[in-house]
Formats: sequence, C-alpha cells, structure tokens
Amino acid sequence: MTETTLLELIGISRQFPGVLALDHVDFELAAGEIHGLVGENGAGKSTLMNIIGGVVLPDNGTIRLHGQPVEIANPAHAHTLGIGFIHQELSLFPNMDVASNIFFSDLPQRVPGLVDIKQIKQKTRAILDRMGLTEVQPTQKLGSLSPGRKQLVEIARCIAQHNEILVLDEPTSSLSDRETQTLFNIVRELKNQGVSIIFVSHRLDEVFEVCDRVTVLRDGKKIDTVATKQVTHQELVRMILGHEIAASSADVVRKPGEVVLRVESLSRGRLVKNVSFDLHRGEILGITGLLGSGRTELARAIFGLDRMNSGKVWIDGNRVYIHSPENAISHGLGFITENRREEGLLIEKPIVDNIVLANLRSFSNLFGWVSSQKERQAAEQQKANLRIVTPSIDRLVKYLSGGNQQKVVLAKWLQTTPRILILDEPTRGIDVGAKEEVYHLIQQIAAQGTGVIYITSEIPEVVRLCDRVLVMRDGAISTSMDRGNFTGHEILMAATGGNVS
Repeated sequence: MTETTLLELIGISRQFPGVLALDHVDFELAAGEIHGLVGENGAGKSTLMNIIGGVVLPDNGTIRLHGQPVEIANPAHAHTLGIGFIHQELSLFPNMDVASNIFFSDLPQRVPGLVDIKQIKQKTRAILDRMGLTEVQPTQKLGSLSPGRKQLVEIARCIAQHNEILVLDEPTSSLSDRETQTLFNIVRELKNQGVSIIFVSHRLDEVFEVCDRVTVLRDGKKIDTVATKQVTHQELVRMILGHEIAASSADVVRKPGEVVLRVESLSRGRLVKNVSFDLHRGEILGITGLLGSGRTELARAIFGLDRMNSGKVWIDGNRVYIHSPENAISHGLGFITENRREEGLLIEKPIVDNIVLANLRSFSNLFGWVSSQKERQAAEQQKANLRIVTPSIDRLVKYLSGGNQQKVVLAKWLQTTPRILILDEPTRGIDVGAKEEVYHLIQQIAAQGTGVIYITSEIPEVVRLCDRVLVMRDGAISTSMDRGNFTGHEILMAATGGNVS
C-alpha cells in the first residue's frame, strides 16, 4: 500500500458451486486514478467488482478503504462509503423522467416530506449540460431515450451522488463513437476532481486510451498490474489469454454458391428505406453503419419480428411471406439478436432447455410428447461441437460467461440447421479469446453452406471476416463492396458520408 492508495483488496477469494471465481486476488486503486480491469469472460472481473459494490461477500481476504479495514455488507452500504457501481445491465426506471432517475435515492426536499421539483430539474439540467447532453430534457421519460443515452443517464446518477469511487462495467457497450468520447471526457474530468475509477472493458483500445494502469485476471487469479504506457496491445492480449492469437485463425477463403436469399425494395417506416441485396450460400455478408443507420431494423423486418411496410423476399428462388419469427424459422432462417440476455436466452433456464428451444418439434412424437433423452443428446452434441465450458448442460445459463452464453445462442440456432443465419453484434460484450472462438464458429457455419448476414459496428471484424459488405446510412444502403476492394478506412468513410482519400 502506498500513500496514494484509496482502496485495497488483499487475498480476496470467492467460490460458487463448482467454480472458484476468485483465488487470493490482490487489487489496489489509487486516489484520482483510472484503473482498467481486463480478462476473459469467467476470469473473475464481475465477481471482484460485485465484492467492491457490496453485491457479493468474499469468502476470504481483506478490504481496506483509506487504509482502514472495512466489510462492504450490501450495495446500500457501498453507497454510504462513496462507491458507485454502474452495471452492464442498467438499473433505471423507464417510466420515470430523467430527473427522477438521477436523484431517485436522494430527492432534494423543500421541507421534510415535500420534494423540491424545481431544484431537481435545475440540478439535473446542470449535470446534463456538464456531460454534453444538452438535447436531453430533465422531464423527458427515460424510456424514450436511446440505449446510449440511458447509459449516460446512469452515469449522471453516479455523478450526482458525489461518489469517491466509480466502478464502470462495460460502460461503452451501448454507446456510439460520439457518446463514447463524451464518456471519456467525463471520466477524465472526474479523475481531475479526485474521483477514482475502475474501468472494466473488453475493448483494449479503450483501456489504452483512458486508463492509467490495468490489472489482468485469468481463471480467477491476478496475473499482473501494469501501467498502460509500459505495455503493448499484443503483450496485454498474451497476459489475458496466456498465449498468442494465431494470426490466421479466422482467415479462411470461401467460395460462395448460388443466391439463397434475395431482398428487394424492403422498407420499414423511416428506419429502413428501399433496401435490396442478395445473400449467397456459404457467404458471410457484412452489414455495418453508424448507430441508428437501420442495420438492426432491417434484420428484424427480414425475420418477421417487425412488419415491413413494403418489399419482397425470396429464399432459394421462391417468393416467401414472413410475418412472424415462427414463420421465418420454418423457412430456414435463424436470428441471433443484439441483446442476447433479454431476447436470445432464457437465463433462468438450463443450457439444455435453451439449446432445444427453437426446434422443439424435432424432439416430439406424433402425439406431441417431447423426448427428454433426444433433447439431452442434442444439447450434449452442441456442447461438444461449440466447446461450451460448463460442468453440465443442466447448469442455468445465467451462470455462464458472456462468451459461453453466446455459444448457447449459436447452438440454439444451429440445432435448427438454418439455411440463413442473421447475427446482430455477435461479439458484443465478450472477451478477446471468446471472440476468436466465435469467429471460427461463424466461418465453419459458412463453410458448411449456410448464408450468414453479419451485422456489426466493429469495422475490423468486417474487414477480417466478410466476403462482401453493405454499408448503411440513414436507413439505406450507401455502398456495397467486395472483399479485396475495401479497407477499414473506406468503410468508415462510407458510413459517415465522407470522401475516401
């Protein structure tokens, strides 16, 4: 411990049924420091942060705050100690206005029992202006905001509480590039004011941009703590994985076949405008663009989640009418949504139930009775094929790491043997090692003849994986480029409306 140490965790261990999540981990946070915390899904990051936030109690170890031993009993206690925690899953109230969300736990009062509405609005306006959110109104319903704006409101709430320590868990996962830079400016300002920040992220470029030091966890153990200026990206990846990434692991040459999906003049309100494209068998077709460009809305309309206003769809040369997800599945489509926890998984159910969910008919007899033996055989096979790390297919999905949850979603759709698989941000929120595995799985799927639509905001993924790319802007396709004829710079220029130079 040094003179500047604010928070110190010594020999922290925590065990869950069948899993040693933390194994004698040390962690130190200095006053006025931005400290990164990285590691693969399942490395122990969330457990460590939950201990700091009072969500989970350690089995062993010592916590010191300002040099004094402390037991953080619960989140309310953490709050009284000046610790603010912004989880990846937001804890806001969509039916309340922005001001009430920000000051929910500490409403200013004129007299006891009477809330000072005017003061709440004035304080909210000041915080929003400070954060550059001039277009957000204190009286605006939170539910009307974009996911990125909601994330920033959550951060505003922690700022209003004047916390001494702020824990940010994947804070940029729902933010646009502009919102991310706004967040970074706020984080730096808070640091200058003496606030200490723990920054948990899978995006290593962000860690290098904003953090002073970074601690690496692997398999529940602390690997090292280093200054970001004294470590390279490659060295940090090696520390996270314990080995190098094979440069050619996702560079497979494919020969796409005939057209499997044709979309003609599809429109969906003001979000998707007259979009037409072909997808070939065995092809990975990238669709990218800025937040709000219409990528997700296009996928939802194709899959029947949202009703298209106009347009035609052909599968294997036959005109089809898709009005529901069930209808889409019957035509050989699968769709991995952007929000896997809310839309792609039953997190309170076992792995086996999730894997067979989209294809229950194949496990039923003529009388509708489901064979649990066949379900388990199929789930065990998918577990082996996709290398899902779990002691049992009966384990609840909520206890899996993000990367393994994503594999369960993939397994669910592979069980339907889709001809067309749509993936919306399939690597969001998973670590660098899990990403490599997902890349490999997607390429295997394409190599077996499935047409893949790969929607992502990560331009390096497009360059690395995709045979073609469609760039969307303002609900329409602005550019179509073939592999070998596009670079990351060209894709970014097309997405932003700039000129390629």
